[in-house]
This record gives sequence, C-alpha cells and structure tokens, in this order.
Amino acid sequence: MASIDKRSGGYRVRYRDPLGRQRTRQFRRKTDADRFAREVEVDKNRGAWIDPRSADMPLSEWGETFMSLARSLAPTTQETYRRDLDRYVLPRFGARRLGHLGAEEIEQWLNDELASGLASSSVHRHYRTLRRVLQTAVEKDRLQKNPCDRVRPPKVTTRKMAVLDWPQCVALAEAHSDRYRALIYLALDSGMRWSELTGLRRDHVEVERRKVRVTEQLVQLADRSRVRRVPKTSAGVRSITISATTAAILGQHLELYAEPKADALVFTNGAGAPITHSSFQTHHFKPALAAAGVTSRFHDLRHTSVALAISAGAHPKAIQVRMGHSSITVTLDRYGHLFPELDEAIADAFDERWLAARSAAGIHSAPAP
Repeated sequence: MASIDKRSGGYRVRYRDPLGRQRTRQFRRKTDADRFAREVEVDKNRGAWIDPRSADMPLSEWGETFMSLARSLAPTTQETYRRDLDRYVLPRFGARRLGHLGAEEIEQWLNDELASGLASSSVHRHYRTLRRVLQTAVEKDRLQKNPCDRVRPPKVTTRKMAVLDWPQCVALAEAHSDRYRALIYLALDSGMRWSELTGLRRDHVEVERRKVRVTEQLVQLADRSRVRRVPKTSAGVRSITISATTAAILGQHLELYAEPKADALVFTNGAGAPITHSSFQTHHFKPALAAAGVTSRFHDLRHTSVALAISAGAHPKAIQVRMGHSSITVTLDRYGHLFPELDEAIADAFDERWLAARSAAGIHSAPAP
C-alpha cells in the first residue's frame, strides 16, 4: 500500500510500482497526496498503472519521439505531421508536460486559430495531428487518456464542387496546348488524381484496348523532390476503360510527346521532366480556364468525371471502382447528393416499360390519375 509522509514543504507519497520498485512523488497539499495514493493502488489493481515520469515529458520532446515512430508512414504524411507540429502545435504547447494538457485549453487553441482567420479545414487538420501525437503516447504507455477525446473539433466548411458540363469540358481541354490537351481529356474521362496522371507510365496505357492501369502515384514533397508510392488502399490499384475519343487523343500524344521506353512518363513538361503542379497551374491550367470562360480547380475535373458518369446512368458501385474509393460509403458520402437527380429519369424509364407491357397485354386505356 502507498504511504504518505509529511515533509518540509509538503507531503511525500511512497509506493511500489507493479515491478516492485520503490517510487516517490512529492505534493504540496495533503489532499493531492491522498488522491494520488488512492489512484496508484486502483491503477495497479486494474493493470492500468503508468509511470508518472512519462507524463512529465515536454510535448516538444515527445513530438520528436513521435516523428521517429512515424518513419514507416508515407513521406507526405510525415511532412504534414512535421509541418503541423513545428508551425502550429509546438509553438502553443511545446513546453507543456504530456500529462498536463487539458481538453479545455486544446479546444481554446482551436478556437483561437479559427479567430485568426485560418480555414476550418486547416484547423481540423491541426487537431487531428495533435490527437494522433497524444494517442500514440497513450498506446506507448506515456499517458492514460487522450485529452483530445473530450475536445469538440471545428466543423469543416466544405467547398462546393465545381462541375463542368460537356461543352465546358471540351472548351477547357481545347484551350490547352497540344502537349497538355490529352492530360485534360484523360483527367475528365477517367477521374484520375493529379498524382496518378503525372505518375502514369507508358506501359500502363493500352490505347487499342482503351485501358489505363493505375498502380502508383508520383508525389512531390515540400523540398520539391519526388517519390513514387502505391495508392493508400488496395482499391486505388485499378484498371480504367476510357472512351474511344480519349484513347485516340492519348495515342496521338504518346507518338508526339512520350519517350518510347516502357517506363517513360506519359505526361512531361517541355524539358521532358515530370510536371510540377504549381508550374502547370500558373502557366497552363489557369490561362486555359480564362480562355474557356470556366471556373474550376484541377481536382474538380475528378468531381466532373463522377457527375458526368452519374448523369449517364452509372451505378454507384461502378463509380467506386473507377475512382479507386476504398468503399461504396466513401462514394455515396462524397457524391450521393448527385444521385437524386436521376429520380425523374428512373420514373420516366418505368413509364416506358409500363406502357410497353400494358400494350402487349392488350391494355390501351390510360390509367385513372
């Protein structure tokens, strides 16, 4: 059992940890010492005891330990954690002890970020980074509980999708130069992500069969270096059938702009190097948007591809596979609001079938309203 001794300046709690080692903890008030002594015995009996010294580690020190544990994650994920820690989390909480962080002050930090003008999506990402850091501390027996579990994160204001119609799609694609026109047609036709398009290799394109295989992504890091990585989920590895029109345009592009080697990139800049997102946006995509008279982000081309597929009557499961979503839930959560627009088309199709079936049965009178 834990014992309490009165000492100069406060009270000392002496107890043995689950391994039998003698430990002590100092408190200024006897009520705090009594509470700690009771909690120690309860935690030991429950098998939930954690060395208090672990919770005394500054968050800045634990942040470095966390980053060393995160080395198995994707490079872009590591970059995000490092950026969020250095720029947003540690300036506020770096000197605080792990066990002293409270839910209230974390929530106040998030509110302060919103008040400073940061986007709700960015603030929510900072919250997720801190939550992951503290959850890892729980998993490694540094903390008993994650204070973020009691925090209400900000609601993210989602940006409305910009969906183009068919004439706008053609106008935008044709507003690009010959080198990049096929890139836009393929983005709209396949719904592929930027990193999938810029990382596409020649041997993954079969023009005659109208097939494009997605097996990897080319990701640019903050230091402008590039890494290849497989999609985050197995669903991201997929084969996409493209239209004959896009296949023909892509075939011409391969003849003119892609090197003949099997592993050569399909899309490159004028120097034959991988395309950088910022340069493409500035010198090609934004001028083409202005010329076509449309407003869009490059990622909206993926949304447009889904919307056009839905308008053509595509099944949600087919869209899930085509887009590389991990589950049908992801597809419906993101694009479910577009499917009700097919309700009238479904009703019209039923009407045609009813009329044909009734006529075949010799029923020619119109039903009563």
